[in-house]
Amino acid sequence: MKKLFFAAFLLIFSTVFAEDTVFVQLKDSARKFLKSDFEKCGITYFYKIKRTDFYAVHTENKEISLDCFAKSPLVKRAVPDKKMNIQYKSKDPFFENQWHLLNTGQRGIEGNDAKVAAAWDYLESLGINPGKGVKIGVIDDAFDLHHPDMAGKYLKGLDLVDGDDYPYADDNEPHGTCVTGVIAAVKDNDLGVAGACPECKIVPVRSGSALGEGENMANAFNFVLDQGVQIISNSWGPADNGGAEDMPEVVREIVKYARENERGGLGTVIFFAAGNGNEDISAVDTFDGYAANDDVIAVGALNAYGKRSNYSDFGKDLDVMAPSSDVDGDYVWNPFAADTIKDGIWTIDARSWYGYSQSDYTSSFGGTSSACPLAASVAGLMISAYPELSRDELYEIITKTADKVSPGDADYDENGFSEKYGYGRINALAALQMLCERHECKGGLPEIKEETYEPEDLEMGSDIDEFPDDSMLPVKTTEKGCSVSFI
Repeated sequence: MKKLFFAAFLLIFSTVFAEDTVFVQLKDSARKFLKSDFEKCGITYFYKIKRTDFYAVHTENKEISLDCFAKSPLVKRAVPDKKMNIQYKSKDPFFENQWHLLNTGQRGIEGNDAKVAAAWDYLESLGINPGKGVKIGVIDDAFDLHHPDMAGKYLKGLDLVDGDDYPYADDNEPHGTCVTGVIAAVKDNDLGVAGACPECKIVPVRSGSALGEGENMANAFNFVLDQGVQIISNSWGPADNGGAEDMPEVVREIVKYARENERGGLGTVIFFAAGNGNEDISAVDTFDGYAANDDVIAVGALNAYGKRSNYSDFGKDLDVMAPSSDVDGDYVWNPFAADTIKDGIWTIDARSWYGYSQSDYTSSFGGTSSACPLAASVAGLMISAYPELSRDELYEIITKTADKVSPGDADYDENGFSEKYGYGRINALAALQMLCERHECKGGLPEIKEETYEPEDLEMGSDIDEFPDDSMLPVKTTEKGCSVSFI
């Protein structure tokens, strides 16, 4: 298991299970708030709120705590926290459907999201553009490089299939387009959807079936690292229910080097989708050497109710969960079987017959393929806030601040880890708040001024003027190498 020993076990669980918060101001502003001064007030956790004289105090019972603080000669004021009924304002017409960013109850249960919209507000309150200066490498099947909702987002990439710098989706390859939309679709442009890391840029690598070969995997990783990415998002891995598959040694070395040496020693943050086979990524017979690698962050999927999605892989090497779709009944993964998909993720779609919906957008993307880029986006927000953030501290923060969802069946251990849920559901706002309590968050990454692929109208050529057959994703290959599935 990727072990993470927390210095304060109480902090993990009190921040998750405490129901109430009270804001406390001491009479003596120079005095520190000490839990020992308020032994009968039911305090579980507290911290000083920056730029104020108030402490946020988490309590077991708000009324008891308020009465206790009122009787203390040390307290000037104690007031309860209040929940405001808010609605995030966006100019993107489909934003209200993006429950994974802000769940107001439009899907599942209100609050079951990654707290991304709140994280945007938090960063903007600090004068930081969310994701500015961050490059995320995405290795996938292909990309609609000229999609209008990705204007200026695709930096020059690599096509491993055609051997050029134009990784365009001109065949049966809709997956990568959807993945990148989850990350970086343009926000507030009166079009479609918003990406979770709205100022992030994408370095795209089209792999097609070539990714099954170790040499092409190595070339793909080395290319995005050469472009200076801080993060790599991989929504692919060994074929589901295809047996054990290890990561090639040459790729393992690159991944290890990236974690330990890139970004001037801070390390590149590499995410992998855990997989959609409802199987153990750590077990001998179903071992996934990609998601289970100690140098990557494995991301599982949970639904709009805060429960593990039926298909999501699990195991002792799972790290975190992120919101994504679910499926009805027995596990069936067919991206076109819309009647089985629940709470799909809204994102951009490849604009041709080869897209999932044959339009500019899809409402039914999902799987750990969608959870992985969402988690990578949270990392992008964090690095844009504090560029000196190391890979290992980022990992510590996102796992420590993750929401301990579904405690009834998760069976979290003494370190806050569950083989079903990892360290819990990634929480963008909590992660940023912890980061900015530790460090001075002031952004500082320069705007990326590199050549991009600009929007173009789609011309439907004769090669795609007929609706394709049903041999669609997930793409799987067993030629010349490991069996690979875009998941």
